Amino acid sequence: MKFKILVISLCLSFFRTFSQDSTVHELKELTVSANIVGTEIRKTGRNITTILKSTIEAAPVKTLDGILQYAQNVDVRSRSSYGVQADISIRGGHYDQTLILVDGVKVNDPQTGHHSLNIPLNISQIEKIEVMQGGASRVYGPNAFSGVINIITKKIDKSSAQIGLLGGQHGLFGGNISAQTIKNGLGIRINADYSKSEGYIPNTQYDKYSAGLLISKIYNKGSVDLSSGIFSNHFGASNFYHPKFSRQYEEVSSGLFSLNWNHNFSNKISGSFIGSYRIHHDMYDFDKYRDTTLKSFLNFHQTKVADFEYKLRYLAKNSKSAVGWAYRNEDVLSNRLGELISDKVKVKGFEGIFYDKTKSRSNVSMFVEHQRKIRNATISAGTLLNYNSSFGYAWYPGVDIALPVSEKSSLYASPNPPLRYPPFTKLSPNNSTIRADPKLKPEKAWTHEVGLRYFGEKTSGTVSFFYKKMQDAIDKVKRPEISVPTMENIQNINMAGVDFSYKIKLATKENQFLQNITLNYAYLIADRKEENFQSFYTLNFLRHKASVGFDLLPFKNTSASLWYTYKKREGTYQWDNTRAPEFYKPVHLVDLRLKHQLKKHSLFFDINNLLNYKYYEFGFVQQPGIWVSGGIILNF
Repeated sequence: MKFKILVISLCLSFFRTFSQDSTVHELKELTVSANIVGTEIRKTGRNITTILKSTIEAAPVKTLDGILQYAQNVDVRSRSSYGVQADISIRGGHYDQTLILVDGVKVNDPQTGHHSLNIPLNISQIEKIEVMQGGASRVYGPNAFSGVINIITKKIDKSSAQIGLLGGQHGLFGGNISAQTIKNGLGIRINADYSKSEGYIPNTQYDKYSAGLLISKIYNKGSVDLSSGIFSNHFGASNFYHPKFSRQYEEVSSGLFSLNWNHNFSNKISGSFIGSYRIHHDMYDFDKYRDTTLKSFLNFHQTKVADFEYKLRYLAKNSKSAVGWAYRNEDVLSNRLGELISDKVKVKGFEGIFYDKTKSRSNVSMFVEHQRKIRNATISAGTLLNYNSSFGYAWYPGVDIALPVSEKSSLYASPNPPLRYPPFTKLSPNNSTIRADPKLKPEKAWTHEVGLRYFGEKTSGTVSFFYKKMQDAIDKVKRPEISVPTMENIQNINMAGVDFSYKIKLATKENQFLQNITLNYAYLIADRKEENFQSFYTLNFLRHKASVGFDLLPFKNTSASLWYTYKKREGTYQWDNTRAPEFYKPVHLVDLRLKHQLKKHSLFFDINNLLNYKYYEFGFVQQPGIWVSGGIILNF
């Protein structure tokens, strides 16, 4: 207890020191999607990390999961390299508990969260990324259980073109191209991306591509965006899902189509509509190199998701209000998941294999939110009423409060009850490696958070304390008396922790060597009432995560970005029933990027895992060692 009091006192002292700065500077406000009405970041009652375009472009990464690796309290568990497959979780949640948005479009896959990052999006198209910590079901509905990743792409503001080329170790080769034009408010952008590698160990090769089209129209009172994209990836999945099968193989593809409309009816009233359709195909093979006549090793899934949302906002002098509705339909065809169907559907390209099972559900939400300024405090309160065709009604009330402490700092607090429905893979099937449970209940929780936020000219930071109490937590469990893991609802799991972030802008002159420092740290504890079982998800979390980033300017026109990440994971993994469970070892990762600017064009050189650290994010899947790559970016 004394230690906790000391930590809190030091944090408060830290913010108080900077808030005593007598120099007042007007801050550039960022509006974030912390609630339905939209709020300036320092007036929100939530912990939101905003990763700006400048940080993304400077970092030694080339994929979305790569940049999220450095974000505050975000757990990125990669199964391979260069975004082949990665699971994203926040604050001790697991991969199915984080909602992923692209320009407001929900891209989570209902079959399994393993596919939620199969997005037709190149990292060069991203304007910023908002990471919301904690449950947000009252704002975004189900699946926003532990947090939200909101990806906002660049707007078409001028005519331009870009070509990027990439090469490196392990047969790494790739390239991307994009071009855009705008005239009289009508903008068009096309983009394509391709990369491949021979793999860093046997059966880790991949070959993937994506392409997209955006048509944007800005008119007098609003805007309309039409977007479409395709994604494909074929990859060796060595030990991805079970150590018994080292030659696993997977092919995934998806198509995403969306309409985003915003309209100002008057100075006070505005509306928005988002409609999207996503189709995803997954072919998974337990052993690609065996006799192809053994069709029992093949798993085929096709998911279709239609999603629609409408919001109406009202702006008054000291308040904002919003009301709206949302509809989502999820459908899966499979040869493994769901209930048997009489009219089988042939799987294209595979003789004698059919989709013979199906599962579907729909979701309807109604929501309302009101934000008001009472004296100096900003209070946002709202609720969402949800109906799911498989699980019935659910209600999500919540409130966020932000209270200024000084001109540059504010306190915030937020109690919210998130809920998550089981994905289809948790409801079925039953086989030699896992037993699902069709009677799983939705996960429920109450999350509570208090924090302190500071914005200055040279420094900024946040510190927050949170607590989450979960009921019916969905987990993959291995018990001594059962030969294979089972899906279960686990009771009475409590989690608590602290997030800390601090950014310093040090450059006082153009050629100063040390430009910026970014520091993030998160600590998490958890307990459970029930003992004597191995948890694969809920209790397999990062107890410690720290990342430190340095922006350097070693030479004129040459910049460097150096990141160090430390991770200590709780939980165990077991190779087979004959071996004792093993604990995860601490991980130390160092990444470096050197970038040289040539007027419009640039050269970059990356070293990932510079210390050549051998480590595992999942118990059976070895991660890449040192990996050197480089490339060129041409701008026209």
